[in-house]
Amino acid sequence: MSEILPSPDPLGLPVPPLLLLALKLGGFVLHMTFMQLWLAGLPAAVALLYRRRRIAERLFAAMPFFMAFGINAGIVPLLFLQTLYPQFFYPATILQAWFWFLVIPLLLIAYYAVYLAAFGRFRLIAAIVATLLLSWIGLSFSAAMTLLPMPEKWPAIFLATAQAGSVHGLFLHLPAEAFLRWLLMAGMACGTVAAYLALDAEWFARDPDYVSETRAVVVFLYAVGLVLYAAAAGRYAPMVESQLPLLSRVAAGAGMPAAALLAVVYWRWAGKGAAAALIAAQLFVIVSNALARQAVQTRELKKWIDLERIPVRGEWGSFFLFVAALMIALGVLVWIAWVALRSRKSSPAAAPRST
Repeated sequence: MSEILPSPDPLGLPVPPLLLLALKLGGFVLHMTFMQLWLAGLPAAVALLYRRRRIAERLFAAMPFFMAFGINAGIVPLLFLQTLYPQFFYPATILQAWFWFLVIPLLLIAYYAVYLAAFGRFRLIAAIVATLLLSWIGLSFSAAMTLLPMPEKWPAIFLATAQAGSVHGLFLHLPAEAFLRWLLMAGMACGTVAAYLALDAEWFARDPDYVSETRAVVVFLYAVGLVLYAAAAGRYAPMVESQLPLLSRVAAGAGMPAAALLAVVYWRWAGKGAAAALIAAQLFVIVSNALARQAVQTRELKKWIDLERIPVRGEWGSFFLFVAALMIALGVLVWIAWVALRSRKSSPAAAPRST
């Protein structure tokens, strides 16, 4: 263990690290899915507001649900990240303290802006404000997660930003890697919104004009997503290639192009089968990229700490209680999402609202 880092908790981990990593990964997949729906869904709704109003209306109406689900799902990976790597998480965020603290007030403003857009109040301005704030929050997270496995850089940052023994917290770690990780997420987000629109059109919409318009938008969104993803991956892949097994590199690299082909299939031969294939392909994209990200983070941190050597105290009662509560919460979320989607069948298209 390097002298830069504090020692692990002498009491050890509550349960074996493999279980904590699995829960962290599962929570990250859920958070990624909903976070991508608002990351690309908001700007897509703005862009479509005057050209494909039906689609924009349904996207705006769904945004509060995406925000609620995404924020709550995001607690899970953050919780287990702090449990597994507290001596990495806290220094990386303390060095960037003010940007980290700003996440909460900015998120509250963005949340209100999303509701204003959903209810048709100052819609265009509110949607743009929410998009900019949520994009900045994403960059702040990317900055923190990029600095987390780099303890060798912490002393220099501390000395450059310390005053009276404490850092001022105005440092923000935004190298090219942080921007590229955010751009990869934005590219995947376009594909996730496209898959959601295919789901909505084929299973929950009744307006034939909406369904027809959606099929063309799906393939366009996926084309935009593929361009963003490929541009970022071309620069980012060499940075992490040595940290990734061959299978992870192939899966993460091939998923988006394969799903893009399925988006074209859906456009040409639209139907529930083609939509289901596209949705499954996009889920593969999300999961394969989450696995790749976890593999990179684990290997980057392994040179500083070996989780297998940390004692396990075995808090199984608390662990099973958490898992039970998590399963109940997920069941409630699935029920809420199903009821919300089915209720939209009663109205073929939302009434036009002010912008």
